[in-house]
Amino acid sequence: MTTTEATRRAFAERQDELMRFYGVDARSRFVEIDRPRMRVHLLEAGAGEPLVLIHGGDGEGALWAPLMAALQDDFHLYALDRPGCGLSDPFDYRDVDLRQHAGDFVDSVLDAPGLESATLVACSMGGFFALVTALDHPARVRRLALVGMLLGMISSAPLGLRVIAGVPGLSRRFMRSRATIEAQRAQYKQMFGMDPDTIPEPYLRSRVAGVSIPRVPGHLGVLLRRIAGLRGLKPGLYLGEELADVTAPALVL
Repeated sequence: MTTTEATRRAFAERQDELMRFYGVDARSRFVEIDRPRMRVHLLEAGAGEPLVLIHGGDGEGALWAPLMAALQDDFHLYALDRPGCGLSDPFDYRDVDLRQHAGDFVDSVLDAPGLESATLVACSMGGFFALVTALDHPARVRRLALVGMLLGMISSAPLGLRVIAGVPGLSRRFMRSRATIEAQRAQYKQMFGMDPDTIPEPYLRSRVAGVSIPRVPGHLGVLLRRIAGLRGLKPGLYLGEELADVTAPALVL
């Protein structure tokens, strides 16, 4: 068994542990999509109206477990792993039009299980994917809920992101530095202002297992550099001037 296979298996085990901890009756499955052509991992739970959860950063769909527990009695949930994250196929961001990629990806994921439209719930980088979909594929989005620091909603970028993305080599070192429980606790305290003692161990173990999966060249370190630099957000990613064009009912938290 290769290192990649072993780490993916370890993450799948931690993912299942996290779902059990929160009492989410989730099914892990893979779907093939066309844009981009790849295999995408989904956690599917509940029944009712379709609701798609899109994670931020270099996270995974499993990190929505606390919210999935609260929603699974009312919605048919699809928590996806974005390209190159979790158990979805690796992805190279070096030569990608990020806006087109974001909209095409969500549009194709909705096609895979035969969904005409769905409510999208997303945070951070996932919020960019959701907002682009609402703008460029409006018929696919019933409602929109955007949580946290959403990429593209404002024209600036946080100082921490500008430094990590703009200093050569720092994004790669940052990605490699978080594969321990202690590093995850520190990140949640420093970046999100959370008391790390309130974060359950199964959640942190899932995070460590996720960031321990080897990534291909051109993955998340490159994505960070494509998003921002020392001077701020890269051109073409600010969507604030288009917000009036969103036709779906929207909630921003």
